[in-house]
Amino acid sequence: MLSNIADMSAYQIIAELIEIPFRVIGFFIIWDRFVPLFTGESKNNKKKVFVLAVIVAVTEVLRWCIFTDGFPFWMITMCGIPLIYAYTYKKERITETVFSLILFVNLRYLSYFVVNSIMSMVSKRMMAGMEMSADVEAFVSLRVGIFFLISEAIYILMLLVEILPLALIIKRPEKMKWMELCYLSVMNIAGIILTRIMMGIAILDTADGSIVLLDEKPHLLWLLPLVAILLYFGELSAIVIWQKYCVFRQQSELYMARSLEEEAIRRRLDDTERYYDQVRKVRHEMSNHMTNIRGLAEQGLNEDLCRYITDIDDTIRSVEMRYSTGDPVTDVVLNDRFRKAEENGIGFSANFVYDASWGIPVYDLSIVLSNILDNAVKAAGSAQGELKYINMNLAERKNVILLVCENGLNPSEVVSKDMNDIWHGIGLKNVEAIAERYDGAVNIKKTDSVYKISVLLKKCPSVT
Repeated sequence: MLSNIADMSAYQIIAELIEIPFRVIGFFIIWDRFVPLFTGESKNNKKKVFVLAVIVAVTEVLRWCIFTDGFPFWMITMCGIPLIYAYTYKKERITETVFSLILFVNLRYLSYFVVNSIMSMVSKRMMAGMEMSADVEAFVSLRVGIFFLISEAIYILMLLVEILPLALIIKRPEKMKWMELCYLSVMNIAGIILTRIMMGIAILDTADGSIVLLDEKPHLLWLLPLVAILLYFGELSAIVIWQKYCVFRQQSELYMARSLEEEAIRRRLDDTERYYDQVRKVRHEMSNHMTNIRGLAEQGLNEDLCRYITDIDDTIRSVEMRYSTGDPVTDVVLNDRFRKAEENGIGFSANFVYDASWGIPVYDLSIVLSNILDNAVKAAGSAQGELKYINMNLAERKNVILLVCENGLNPSEVVSKDMNDIWHGIGLKNVEAIAERYDGAVNIKKTDSVYKISVLLKKCPSVT
């Protein structure tokens, strides 16, 4: 229905112009609780949000000037503009934006029930004595204007009462999945549909005239606000449950991360203990070897002596450090995986040197190295021919380091799901957790015959 401002009283115009900015402010308060619009944002982003709020308010005023019945046009201005902004600048928070809009629409509609019931009772008192007035038109005009001002004041108060608990309950913006959005929107959508139905049957036109539902069914004056309150608390309860679920999920992820850390520590200790156990054995046997060498030399058994020295050389090479990385921890990890690859007939090449100035603890890097190399040895071990290889390289840039490991695969192999496969997945989660810790990322590319993993880590020089 087109609007005709000329037919409106000054009270109506003032009431609407007061309501629109409060309505926009209320929405942005709710939106900010689910999407970080101000907290931690730059001044430039905060200015964008402020300009957006002004645009929404101005567009709402223009919409009101054109259309008396705001539905569905106010949905386009009040909801469409924030959605476009979120899709442009907050794409990772689109689900939270959609929920904020649905929640706000529901709160606005639930307020209608309360305001309508209160004003139905107030209007009867305000119009009392109309027949006794000397100027009925002036009497009605004045009270209708005051009626609009009171209804807008109650509406604004109701929005504040509804929004305040939400602002207190929602401590920080949480990521919302699409399934969670559906769960949280059920009460909201039910409230919106119910309100639209009640608005449609509030006044019924018949052959004998118009029937006002609240006049015919006075018990609805308290029943409808009660339904609105129940729907509101139902939605509030759903949000509280969701928040607790988010906390539980974070605690579970933290527990899993700690479990992964403990497993990683155990594996690093096993690697180190295995290496030094080999060193101890070689040192223990060295005195016996020297005695045997002396005996063979004294007897002049040169051929036997040469064979014996060759055997000793093989033993010593089993514990020698082929790769020197600049730190004992990564030395053990890299050389241990090299020996495993060699035992399985896998071609192994690595270009890695640790630099403490990166600010990345060697322990974290050892976890990344050991996990990606363990997976590479396992995969390349079943490959055939030229695919039986592992290549690992480190690329260093100004602010980041990039670890790239590539290995061959057996295209026809079907891996069984046993405990080793479970730890294979957990190892990858370990790598992803460390990459996230250093503002990095993990990228995996897999073809039928080649598996390539890239781990990007941001340097933290302040740590050193």
